[in-house]
Amino acid sequence: MYFKYRISKMKKSISLNDLNLFINVVLAGSLTKASENLSIPMATISRRLTQLEESIGEHLLNRSTRSVSLTTLGQMYFDQCVNPLTECMMAVKHLNNSHYQLSGTIKVTAPINLTHQWLANCIFSFMQQYPDIKIDLMVTNRIVDLTASSIDIAIRVGNLDDSNWVAKKLFISKNILCASSKYLASNSLPLHPVDLKNHRLICSNHSNEWTLKNINTQELYVTDITSHFIVDDTQLMINAAKQDLGICFVPEQFVESDIKNSKLIRILPEWISIPRPVYVMVRDRNYIPNRVKIFKEYIEQYLQDEKVNY
Repeated sequence: MYFKYRISKMKKSISLNDLNLFINVVLAGSLTKASENLSIPMATISRRLTQLEESIGEHLLNRSTRSVSLTTLGQMYFDQCVNPLTECMMAVKHLNNSHYQLSGTIKVTAPINLTHQWLANCIFSFMQQYPDIKIDLMVTNRIVDLTASSIDIAIRVGNLDDSNWVAKKLFISKNILCASSKYLASNSLPLHPVDLKNHRLICSNHSNEWTLKNINTQELYVTDITSHFIVDDTQLMINAAKQDLGICFVPEQFVESDIKNSKLIRILPEWISIPRPVYVMVRDRNYIPNRVKIFKEYIEQYLQDEKVNY
C-alpha cells in the first residue's frame, strides 16, 4: 500500500537508465566504486540519482562518496527492480551485439536467372570472407511479400511495389533479339519488328507481347506474340535459340559471350526492350543490421569488380 501511494506522488516518469544506475550504485556499495566500474564521473552519478529521487518524490539512498545505504523505499525499489533490470540490460547488450557483429543469418530473395548469372557466386565469395554469417536464399521469379517472408535483402527487376523498402539501383537491364546463324540461314532475316510475326519465337510463359524501342528514333513498337516455345527460364530460352529453335528476346548480359563466340547472332540491333533497372532492396536505411549492411555493400562492390554492369 505504501509503495502504491509513493508511486502516485511521482512528479514525472522514471528514467530506466537512472534506475539501472541506482541498482549499480547499490551493488557497488559506494559512489566511488560505481564511478570506477561504470567510468562515469561521481558528479554525474550524484546528479542522476538526485534526478531519479525527484521523479519518485523521496530519497532512495543515504549516500556519501565512501558508502551508501538504502532507505526503506530504496530497499523496496532495489528488491523489485534488480532482477528484471539486470535481465533487461543483458538482453539489450546481447541484441546490440547481434546487431553490430558480423554473424547471424541474412535472408535473401532474388530472381532465378540473376542468381545463376552472378548473385550465387557473389554469395559464395561473401560467405568465404565472412564465415560466421549464414545466408538463407529464396530463389524465385515470384514477387514474394518481403515483410511477411522476413526478407533482409531483395534483388528486384523493374517496377517496385514495396514502397516502404529502401531501394538502390544496381544496373540497367535491356533485352535484345538474337537467334542462331543456322536458324537465320533457313529463314528470312527480320528487317523490322513487324517481320517477327513470320518467325518462330521463344518466349517466357508470361509474354503476350514484346515492346521494342528503337534506340535511334525512340519509336516504340508492340508486337503480338505467337510463341513456338514457352519456358520461364532465361537460360533455357537462350539454349533453345542456340539449338536453332527460333528467336529469343533476352537480357543482353546473358548472351554477350554467345554473341562474341558467334553461337548467336544479334538481329534488329537498333531495337531493344524498354530498359529495366535492377535494384537491391533493404528494410531500413538507418537501422539496418551490420551484417546486412556489409552484405549490401559487398554486392555493390562485387558488381563493380566483376563488371556485371549494363
